Amino acid sequence: MPNFSAAQLRKLASDTFQAAGAIMEEAQIVADALIAANLEGHDSHGVVRVAEYVSEIESGQVKHGAELKIERETDAFAVMDGNWGWGYVIGRKAMEVGIQKASKVGVAAISVHNCNHLGRAGDYPLIAAKRGMAAILYLNTHGGGKIVAPWGGRERRISANPFAAAIPRSSDVPIVLDISTCAIAGGKVHIMRNAGQPVPPNCIIDAKGRPSTNPADFFGPPEGALLPMAGHKGFGLALFSDILAGALSGAGCSRPTVTLIANAFFGVIINIPMFRDRQSFDSDVDELTDYMKSCPLAPGFEEILIPGEPEQRLRSEREKHGIPIDEGSWAEITAAAKKYKVQLPRPL
Repeated sequence: MPNFSAAQLRKLASDTFQAAGAIMEEAQIVADALIAANLEGHDSHGVVRVAEYVSEIESGQVKHGAELKIERETDAFAVMDGNWGWGYVIGRKAMEVGIQKASKVGVAAISVHNCNHLGRAGDYPLIAAKRGMAAILYLNTHGGGKIVAPWGGRERRISANPFAAAIPRSSDVPIVLDISTCAIAGGKVHIMRNAGQPVPPNCIIDAKGRPSTNPADFFGPPEGALLPMAGHKGFGLALFSDILAGALSGAGCSRPTVTLIANAFFGVIINIPMFRDRQSFDSDVDELTDYMKSCPLAPGFEEILIPGEPEQRLRSEREKHGIPIDEGSWAEITAAAKKYKVQLPRPL
């Protein structure tokens, strides 16, 4: 399995996007986000996406230089149209709108549609957390991207519909929760297939609704499906994410007539000092995390980790030793790069 530095992969992704037709600034934003995902262990949202995004550029799905349009707004909310720009670019612009509103009125809600893939959902609440605000985000896929079976069903009817949130801390890195509402991300199943690895139990079913650990049973033909996380609880959260992201924005919810996979989202940004002084808030958060970490450990565990901590630790390791890419994924990435005569890096 080849290993590459973050700088090598960032340049490869950016150069490939630009060679395919992307604007330099936008290509760099997307490449930065992909490598950040790899550094923190979310390889399903890392450079494995390069070939997919090149295909979207080639098909004209991604509109380069698209402007974020505010359709409706008050001091406390905005409904916005991403005009089919890069989700990574539009999403960051939309968060800035929400942060500016929250800084004035305390809480702001944003609703955005017509975005291409946003990447890691957790990136967006984290933007607010780095500015001292808390944030919550619900995503859907514009009615397309159906890969998850409803609880009790055996066919794909709903998307992964992620939920993400971030809380700032003065004493440490922000607490970041980023979860899809299915038992495993579809991108991870893709990587497991490329690497010849089995899927963990209770994550996928085959086309007949039977539990499976074979990635091929998910991809088909005939296609299987992902299972919702935590059974009916995950399915319920997926429905709420679909409604808040899709029905509020006008993107629409999961439905049989849509095949285009895009993103819409609903976010809430909270300006903490307008609710309570920041020092007292931080004290409560620190007391809570310390209390959790002081819990006696169950058998087989060495430490209790707060959401966001595993990613930060892996980032430190991969920044030093490089990012591993499985052979199957590397073949997909290099095929896209070679098509545009982009120079490939040498493994570390």
